[in-house]
Amino acid sequence: MRRYGLSRAELQRLLDRIAVEGWIARLPGYGWRFAETVSSPEAQAQAKAFRAVIEPAAILQPGFALPQEVIIRLRERQQRVFDGELEKMTIGEIFHSGCEFHEEIVRGAGNPFFLEALKRVNSIRRLFAYRSFADRDGMRRHVREHLRLLDVLETRRYAEAADLMARHLQRPLVAGVS
Repeated sequence: MRRYGLSRAELQRLLDRIAVEGWIARLPGYGWRFAETVSSPEAQAQAKAFRAVIEPAAILQPGFALPQEVIIRLRERQQRVFDGELEKMTIGEIFHSGCEFHEEIVRGAGNPFFLEALKRVNSIRRLFAYRSFADRDGMRRHVREHLRLLDVLETRRYAEAADLMARHLQRPLVAGVS
């Protein structure tokens, strides 16, 4: 409270919001602890590995379907980002745009567990992802991959799309950082 000049009520609201995001948990009695998924040095690699499993698996689910209007909306958004909007976006907006893209694709599986799992990972990823999103060249490459993935999904070549998604998620945003 003293360090950041917050009232007790402001600090409590902030801690409650952070707890809802899954970053911390209240200790029995008094105090807080960071969630294991946030505090361990392996958390970023584990989140990446988890996404590399569930997102391609979602595409391969029987009945996977991405409505044409969703593909069009995602393509238009990704194209705007690629064509120059990226330079004007904040890191938070870039992160949100990427989350929206991946969550919409996973939604196509029609299985709410895939989507909820990805949303949970994305809420925790927000803590350590911002550094990567500062690399605009890496982001432009990822957006180009998003556009390619949409082309493949539109033609319903789901095995190829799952393979592209897996490779996309395994590739680092920042060169030399995995």
